[in-house]
Amino acid sequence: MTAARRLSPLGRWALVAAVVLMGAALAVTVWLTHSGVLGASDTLVRGQSDALQQTVRGALGQLGQRGQAPDDAVLAGLLEELEDDGLRYLALLTPRYDVVAQAGKPAGDASALPALRNDTPQRVGGVVRVLVREPQRRGRGRRRPGDERPSGPLLLLMEFSPQRAEALRQSAQRTLLIGGLAAGTLLVIALVLVRVFMRRARQDRELEQAQRLASLGQLSAVLAHEIRNPLASLKGNAQLLAQLLPAGDKPRAKADRVVDEAIRLEDLTNDLLAFARTGELHRREVDPAALLREVASAAAPEGGPAPAIELDTGAAPRTWSLDPERMRQVLGNLCDNAVKAGAPVRASVSLDGGGRLRFQVRDAGAGIAPDDLPHIFEPFFTKRIQGTGLGLAVAKRVVELHQGAITAANAPGGGAIFQVTLPPA
Repeated sequence: MTAARRLSPLGRWALVAAVVLMGAALAVTVWLTHSGVLGASDTLVRGQSDALQQTVRGALGQLGQRGQAPDDAVLAGLLEELEDDGLRYLALLTPRYDVVAQAGKPAGDASALPALRNDTPQRVGGVVRVLVREPQRRGRGRRRPGDERPSGPLLLLMEFSPQRAEALRQSAQRTLLIGGLAAGTLLVIALVLVRVFMRRARQDRELEQAQRLASLGQLSAVLAHEIRNPLASLKGNAQLLAQLLPAGDKPRAKADRVVDEAIRLEDLTNDLLAFARTGELHRREVDPAALLREVASAAAPEGGPAPAIELDTGAAPRTWSLDPERMRQVLGNLCDNAVKAGAPVRASVSLDGGGRLRFQVRDAGAGIAPDDLPHIFEPFFTKRIQGTGLGLAVAKRVVELHQGAITAANAPGGGAIFQVTLPPA
């Protein structure tokens, strides 16, 4: 016995709910962790920026106290000293963003500088760019002739590589990816469990119905056999009595009524035996178009001529493997019901898009009530006074023995349409 069968229906859905909750909790936890790590990465970038600013501004402040103006060589020395800390570019700019001194190679051009917020790190490519003001120099060095460098506050531009922050970000991305895959896997498992449990529930219902039908079939077979012999004796004697009585007399009419009712009971016992019949099929290659024409020609209302059933057999295959006697019973039942429901009746045989044989029978009657559609193939379900309710149940059993399917629906424009689909043997 499988684990799915051992679990009760409530236990099955509780397991699905637990898996879904685990997946959702894991997804939320991973997302919150990822957001927290990204925040920590931004904090590291800010801390690295503050440390580099403090070092560079301290060195430039010492130069200002000695009255020296920083130049490219001074900035190159600072860049070399702080290269291990991630510094990649250093520049002093005028308030109009003209370069006074620089060292290294910038990652971006000067057109984006006005959009930078003061002292706020901003990512540019693989580096971080920061624009800050240099502290006011307290002293002034002796100006050389022709030295036109501004003596006021300058803008300090730094670009550095955030190695630790990037490593943390990459770790967060990997964690998010792994957690997302794990959460997705749990949700996929939940979907698989839902499908398995739904299929198991459907199989349980089908098994219960099959057992119920088997019991009903056995009971029907026993009753039919017990009724058949005395019924045959009753019908034979009633027919003999009717022949002895003069035609037109009241006793003759009563005897004929007994014969008619005996015949109806005989039909009922035959339907019961057909319903209880074993599932053995005798397949052979049959022309499905010829089979449908034969059944359609035999369909006729009681006491009247055979009606014209419009046939469409142009798309039928030449042969198909099936049990002709059992399938003749199915198609005969469908055509008889269609004729009784209302003409014109249209019947067709063809191949569907999946390479299966398809019979269709459509009538022009009142159709099927929506409440009756789910029960149309159940045994003993009928809306007719003279019906036994076994014809469609027998048809469904025969079609399923062929591994096929039979459906009923209301046709567009009125009437009902029955479809039988048979896969290749």
